[in-house]
Amino acid sequence: MKSALFGKVFLHELRVLIADRTLLLVGSLLVALVLYGFYNGYQETLQREHAAQELAKKQADKHAENITTLRALLGGEQKPDPFANPFDPASVGGGMEMRYATLPTLALSPLAFGQSDMLPNYYKVTDRSKASFMYDTEIENPWNLLSGHFDITFVLVYLFPLIIFALSYNLLTVEREQGTLRMLLSQPLSLAILVAGKLLVRALPVLLIMAVLPLLLLGVLRPQLFQADQLPAVLGWLGLVLAYGGFWFALALLVNIIGRSSATNALALMAAWVLFVLVIPVVLNIVVGLLSPAPSRIELATKTRLITIEGLNRYHDKLSSDYRFTQDPEVLLPRDGKIEVAPRRQAQFLIQRDVDKEIQRVLNEFSTQLAVQQMLVERFGWISPAIVTYEGMAAIAGNGAARYLEFQQQVDRFHERWKEYFEPRLLNSIAMTEQDYAEMPHFEWAEVPVQVSGILKRLLLLVIPALIVIAFAIRRMRRFSVV
Repeated sequence: MKSALFGKVFLHELRVLIADRTLLLVGSLLVALVLYGFYNGYQETLQREHAAQELAKKQADKHAENITTLRALLGGEQKPDPFANPFDPASVGGGMEMRYATLPTLALSPLAFGQSDMLPNYYKVTDRSKASFMYDTEIENPWNLLSGHFDITFVLVYLFPLIIFALSYNLLTVEREQGTLRMLLSQPLSLAILVAGKLLVRALPVLLIMAVLPLLLLGVLRPQLFQADQLPAVLGWLGLVLAYGGFWFALALLVNIIGRSSATNALALMAAWVLFVLVIPVVLNIVVGLLSPAPSRIELATKTRLITIEGLNRYHDKLSSDYRFTQDPEVLLPRDGKIEVAPRRQAQFLIQRDVDKEIQRVLNEFSTQLAVQQMLVERFGWISPAIVTYEGMAAIAGNGAARYLEFQQQVDRFHERWKEYFEPRLLNSIAMTEQDYAEMPHFEWAEVPVQVSGILKRLLLLVIPALIVIAFAIRRMRRFSVV
């Protein structure tokens, strides 16, 4: 009996929404927003992937050019260039054989930019200090205030609640204001069934559009989305969209059950949107910055300059040596496996090495504070569903703060291996050989798997508040007035 009544309410409400074109207009608007957000995200991801391919090609071409030059020099076909000598470990490690450490995109990357518009997805690694290429931009709070590019996550977090409000702010009040609610409830129809039918007919279309349409588009353009290893990320995306939308529908239900006018309902829902999506995230961002401020960029720059000045004084003798090989380039050719490395180049390497050692404390503080900031966001983000959803989407798409921090750590370790490889050759004046080129370190990104536990935690942080709101709404139904 109840299921039949529910079905009648559902079908009747569906006919009403179709007849007045509300569902068509709102659904069309949501589809347009999703398509535009997806286009932006996909184009941005393609640009990043194209840039990574270009960097890999540039690195390979430069390597081939260096090998060709080395062979030509050995054959006496050309004279060595004092500032681009393939036998000189200082020149090779300092830029001739630079390595691009690149962070690859994931299958779901087009759906959420996350940290990708704030932090670089590649570094140019040489034997210079890591402060010169890894920390040359300001480190910001790990959450980007939900601003930046217009992508699917922007549509979901910012605009999706407004779509929900447009459909459900007058869920019951329109019936009461028209005088038909009392007549409806005079029939063998409970308020709970009436509300459930009205709510479901509005929730199903928009939730399906928001949750499924981006995945369908992405699956067509990126077939790797259907691989088994992507299942946790795909299910996580579906779960977060449904849970986030469910929270806002639950809130709309509670506002309707309180029994005010349609205008009051609209104002109350907009106030909730401003609070949860705008005010709380901004306040949390400020509080996190106060509780765990990033080390001063000025301190890092000042300390780097002071260490560099000390190095200039310490290695004065090497730095003041003349470049006699500019007049006699033949000394640049290897003899018995040895080569004359310019003392100035050795001094520059030692200065950069000293800079890395001395500023490590400050760099560690940057990494530590970034991790602490992210921990604070994770700990207190539950007070806003918008924060929970945004952080979850960014993590699933591979553009979250944790993945970028891991990328920096892996680049840091690779940079150390790169310096360790060239240091004995540079300081002991050992000439580079073709075999040495083949054995040089290469950066290989070790992917961080999607944390299922993290997804489940965020789902609970969305589902539990929604259930609490629904519980309040059900309790309030007992005192609901039909007039």
